[in-house]
Amino acid sequence: MKWLDMFCHWDKWVKHRFQKVKLRCRKGIPSSLRSKAWQLLSDSQELLEANTGKFEELEREPGEAKWLDIIEKDLHRQFPFHEMFAARGGHGQQDLYRILKAYTVYRPDEGYCQAQAPVAAVLLMHMPAEQAFWCLVQICDKYLPGYYSAGLEAIQLDGEIFFSLLRRTCPMAYRHLKKFKIDPILYMTEWFMCIFSRTLPWSSVLRVWDMFFCEGVKIVFRVGLVLLKQMLGSVDKLRELQGMYETMERLRNISPDTIREDILVQEVITLPVTEALIEKECSIQMRKWRESRGELTHQAGRRLHGTRAIYEYKRRASAISSGGSFSFLGSSVPPPGPLRASSSLLSLPGFRRSRAPFQSQPKKGSFSGPSGMEGFPPHFPPAVSSHKPPIPPGASQKASALHVKGPLVGGSVESSHGSAQTAEGTSVQSQPAPPAPTQSTPPPNTLSPSPKIVSEQITLTIPSPTANNAPLQPEPPKEATPSASGEEEGKMKSKKSKEDKKKEKEDEKKKMKEKKEKEKAEKERAKKEKERLEREKKKGGKKKDKGGGEAEEKNGAAAAKDST
Repeated sequence: MKWLDMFCHWDKWVKHRFQKVKLRCRKGIPSSLRSKAWQLLSDSQELLEANTGKFEELEREPGEAKWLDIIEKDLHRQFPFHEMFAARGGHGQQDLYRILKAYTVYRPDEGYCQAQAPVAAVLLMHMPAEQAFWCLVQICDKYLPGYYSAGLEAIQLDGEIFFSLLRRTCPMAYRHLKKFKIDPILYMTEWFMCIFSRTLPWSSVLRVWDMFFCEGVKIVFRVGLVLLKQMLGSVDKLRELQGMYETMERLRNISPDTIREDILVQEVITLPVTEALIEKECSIQMRKWRESRGELTHQAGRRLHGTRAIYEYKRRASAISSGGSFSFLGSSVPPPGPLRASSSLLSLPGFRRSRAPFQSQPKKGSFSGPSGMEGFPPHFPPAVSSHKPPIPPGASQKASALHVKGPLVGGSVESSHGSAQTAEGTSVQSQPAPPAPTQSTPPPNTLSPSPKIVSEQITLTIPSPTANNAPLQPEPPKEATPSASGEEEGKMKSKKSKEDKKKEKEDEKKKMKEKKEKEKAEKERAKKEKERLEREKKKGGKKKDKGGGEAEEKNGAAAAKDST
């Protein structure tokens, strides 16, 4: 009942109670509901509904012969003891062939990769062929982008990320693999590309896939790290592995005792490997890759970490394509055609997800076009006329108030025909914008006057209903306020103080280093001097002993003479 309730209100659960969804996926999805849950978690159901009949169209396409031959050779290798794929030419193998062939037509740039067959087979065990196809598309595009493309660059890059994470989580296993020069690509390729469907017991595979569809590729990284930790994480286990051959045999033939389902899942849940850590290591390894090998030949799409990331990505994409939920320059009115879904539009400070009413006074850092026009995007330049319209005789020289009832895009300006004179005799004539369909016209003088719009040697006047058509004079440049200058001075001082502190620290380090070197040299000199003195003492003692013996011999000889 819990899962059925989530299925009925799926978007609300993903948006507001995703932690609960994640907890239930970690506990395990019921077998009878796993097909529906995987489709909702991967968002493949919506992809299926948006592409009704597409799978049949792809089936009718002939496809490339080179891919079809490889697919036919791989069909009997996928779970040969399972009842769906045991018989040659059975319905299981036929559906698997349909899915893999359709994918080669759907993604001709990628074609077919042998690791896709076991993934598609696991999906076929839980859902029909068409649903399994769109679920496979989501795995290849959103969860593991670039894994199945030519060159396998994405899996090599993830191998370097995996090895770097292993150094953090299990240094003993990291040192052992590095000692025997066992690269990650030798053992983790099948783990990651097949999502452990050929490595773990079946019950563990299903638990891993439940978490994988919910939380993304970090589950694959965690499972691999846990396996290495259990196989190579203690001294007793490493005593048995005295070389590269023994280590590779252990990694390829994992004993069932080390991968018990309950222990494995608990270790995976508690391992501190997050999406942020994976992305950080990805940027580091990507920089190293570019320095050593250059750019990637196959540019894969952005990897999305699980259900929540896919939901947010889809919501942003639909909002940009429709233009209804984003605001342009502080308004909920969608931008016009030339600006919709523009990459430069997303960088505008005024383009934010708020529905606040338009403010006539420009905010600090608002858009300023290349010609110095504040508040107007570059797609809406003023109309310039070559003739000089007459000015009514009773017109005052004061600037007329500009009444704006909405933003520039989609809004309207209450004005009559007017003109503005330039320094060279040309004038600018404004064009009234079409009225907004949803907003009512406010009474005159209800909003504060709009800022003056000044271009290069062009003065733009938007006439008011009172026929005060005098041109607006450009405002003199604003001088820096004392507070602003004080802030700048404070920033400069803080920067200087930081640099000074840094230099002082470096000088102190140099002085300490020189002092240590001097002390070391003095100790060595004192030691040598001490050794020299000891040697001299020894030599002096030997000479004294020799002289004393000669004197005794002379005395003895003299005594002998006297006695005779």
